[in-house]
Amino acid sequence: MQAVEAVELGDDSRWFVVYTKPRSEALAYEHLQRQGFMAYLPRIRQPQHVRGAWRKVISPLFPRYLFVRLRPGVQDISPLRSTRGVTTLVRFGDRLAMMPPGMVEALRACEDPKEGMHMAERALFTTGEPVRIMRGAFAGLEGVFHAASGEERVVILLRILGRDASPVTLPMSHVEPVAMVEPVLQRTVPRQRV
Repeated sequence: MQAVEAVELGDDSRWFVVYTKPRSEALAYEHLQRQGFMAYLPRIRQPQHVRGAWRKVISPLFPRYLFVRLRPGVQDISPLRSTRGVTTLVRFGDRLAMMPPGMVEALRACEDPKEGMHMAERALFTTGEPVRIMRGAFAGLEGVFHAASGEERVVILLRILGRDASPVTLPMSHVEPVAMVEPVLQRTVPRQRV
């Protein structure tokens, strides 16, 4: 992705970056639209673990940011500061941050035409990924994701009773990915006295 560049306030109509209050992107977008500003809030639909179940959730592609098309010098930008949900326009010193030409159009081109938003391309789990069972008879056990079994179930390979790779089918809401954080191993070498 290209870097955001700064622009002088006298340039022609361009897309600028708006910084919003926490979880207020949709509110800021709605109020900017009501005030006659052309705004763009890129959103993404992706799986998320909510209240013990995996659901497809719509959230901002860039949390706390959205874009507004302005003509500084021609269009009064002072109402932006008091718009509900908006914290400020992003600036670099005394210059407003603006998107490179064509970047917002490229973001829009990547959206699913039916949904009007970006879709998460990654599957919830990938084959061979370590997972932990959070609920049910196997709660606390770790296994390896093998395959999806319909929309709401998964097949996990578990080591049960000394047998390798026993397939177990579980509801998807009972399984979470294991964080792949490995501790840093430090080799201690005893110091030799001279």
